[in-house]
Amino acid sequence: MNQPPSKRSFQEWARQLAGCRLCRNLTVAAFVAILAIEVAILIPSYRNYEEDLLSERVDIASQAIITFLKHIGSREISPAALETLIASSPLVGVSLRREGVGYGAGEAIESPQPADGVLRAAPRTPRGAIDLSWGSDPMLSDYQVLGRVDVSDVPSELVAFVFRILGLSLLIAVFVTVVTMFVVDRMMLSPLLKLRARISRAGDDAEHPLRYLMPAGRCDEFGEVEGAFNSMLKQSASYLARLRLLNRELDQLLDERTRSLRRTEQELEIRTLYDQLTGLANRSLFEEQLDRYFDQARHDAPRKEAVLVLGLNDFQALNGLAGHDTGDRVLQEIARRIAGYIADHGHVARLGGDVFGLLVGEAGRAPAESIEARISSIIEACERSVQVSGKTYECEVSAGVAVRQLDGQDARTLLSHAEIAMHRAKKSPSQRIQFFASEFGEQVLRRQEMIHSLKVAIQNQQFQLYYQPQFDRLRRCTGYEALLRWYHPVHGPVSPAEFIPLAEETGLIVRIGEWVLEQAVVTLKGWIGQGFTGRIAVNVSALQLHDQDFADRISALLQCYGVTARQLELEITETALMEDVKCAMATLKRFRELGLALAVDDFGTGYSSLAYLKALPVSRIKIDRTFVTGLPDNEQDEALCKTIIAMAHNMGCAVIAEGVETEAQASWLALAGCDELQGFLLGKPDFQGFRGETNFEYS
Repeated sequence: MNQPPSKRSFQEWARQLAGCRLCRNLTVAAFVAILAIEVAILIPSYRNYEEDLLSERVDIASQAIITFLKHIGSREISPAALETLIASSPLVGVSLRREGVGYGAGEAIESPQPADGVLRAAPRTPRGAIDLSWGSDPMLSDYQVLGRVDVSDVPSELVAFVFRILGLSLLIAVFVTVVTMFVVDRMMLSPLLKLRARISRAGDDAEHPLRYLMPAGRCDEFGEVEGAFNSMLKQSASYLARLRLLNRELDQLLDERTRSLRRTEQELEIRTLYDQLTGLANRSLFEEQLDRYFDQARHDAPRKEAVLVLGLNDFQALNGLAGHDTGDRVLQEIARRIAGYIADHGHVARLGGDVFGLLVGEAGRAPAESIEARISSIIEACERSVQVSGKTYECEVSAGVAVRQLDGQDARTLLSHAEIAMHRAKKSPSQRIQFFASEFGEQVLRRQEMIHSLKVAIQNQQFQLYYQPQFDRLRRCTGYEALLRWYHPVHGPVSPAEFIPLAEETGLIVRIGEWVLEQAVVTLKGWIGQGFTGRIAVNVSALQLHDQDFADRISALLQCYGVTARQLELEITETALMEDVKCAMATLKRFRELGLALAVDDFGTGYSSLAYLKALPVSRIKIDRTFVTGLPDNEQDEALCKTIIAMAHNMGCAVIAEGVETEAQASWLALAGCDELQGFLLGKPDFQGFRGETNFEYS
């Protein structure tokens, strides 16, 4: 392909040149340049040639006139002679004048131009003739001559001239172009293609760059490029050798790192499957072992087996008093004792913290030892005192049991049920061993269903507010408490005692509380329009109380509906106040700045600090119904109610008692100084609430 044109066909050579962008551009540039030069030469040549043709016609006409005048001599000029002159010359019209005598023939002559001027600039007649004048000249026998010379054939001769010049120019351009292409091929294209092919082969065979070294055959720029490419090949060979050496070193490092990673992987596998403190299996491995064991046991004779979960009671207190090192020693000893009871198949694990799990089955020795007896033995062993550094530590254990075939089939279900039972055992004051029963599972499912139903109720606004009136000692209505009610589409009415704690636990109480506040403010706005001057009390949860933006949202809500803050009372429990005293104090102070009334609900049933309670900006304290139920016969309830009333009055707070259901209770509370009463005796909660009355009176 790189042979010179003499050894290749012309078509192949031309096709190769045309395929080269560089050669194509150079060839086109040369061709255009030659044509431009030829055109630049053609323009003045065209003008000169036109002037020569016109001068030739004019000279012929001049010679014809001079010859005519010499032939006539002194004779009279006849019209026939002039016609003969016109017929034998380029003249189509002539006019002769001497000594006032004129002779003329042919076409009339207008605006003649001197014969020695620039002829191509002279105006022409429609038939292609020019008008010229000859002055007095001895050659003209002192005649003044005017003539119209026919030059109509000059344009056609000019066209022929242009075509001749253009053809010659094209031949020259083609010749020069071909020569240029040949030179470009020999000097540029062939060396360039050879170099490109060598570079391509060297690129495809990067492993052996020295194979493509060739001496530079030229001393021009192409020779320099070839020399630079040779240097690059040598440098690549050097880099390749260095790279191979580095690859060998890298392979060695990778082998060492792979071996190290395998060791680390084995260590991590041990750490992820076994507890580092006790050496027992962790939860993941325990579940895997149980599932594998259960799969194998399906083909054997059925045995009574159960998953046992043990939890140490108050282990955090032991850690805090004796230190974590001592706590770890205690856990190791308990783990050793538990592992000693399951030597038959070794399924035991530390599930996390102070919780252990193991599989317990009936012993194979006679007489057979029941599961209950084995569990009791394990617990007794765990509760024996533990000696650490000469000191004795006692541990109490709570246990949860899930029986296979009865409480589940797979490891995860049994383990989950056993943990539920263990947590129930921890909460039970008397039964430290709890067996998982079906009702436990039903309670778990009921809880999950209730959470889902709560979310649906919030989304579909299934809640309603009922309003229970509050009265002073004279039985005059002073306000209402907004009570939340929920009617489940399937289960019917749901007790607030059931769904309110669940909403607080899941955080849904925040959205519910926002809805309650807005509905209460909207209701209050409507009642004010009917003449209501009292207040509406709304319960606030701990989550709402500890929200730093809660007070600002209430302020925006009151401004939106145009309700004054003094007619909205927020009821807060002691427990909510004491969960985060600092945050609660900041929020309550913000409430007081807004002018909101504050009440402590269910006073006496929670836990509180009187020092904090004294500093809280509350205006009302509610006596819980548990202290009102025994009035007036229970001396303890009487003493507690009198104490609460006296303490509240001393702190400048009003007192309202809830749960008033008998006249005896109402009378006793009124005589004891209780400011307000609330209960079924005076008014039950209903949906409508305020009806426009200014007060209620009951006998």
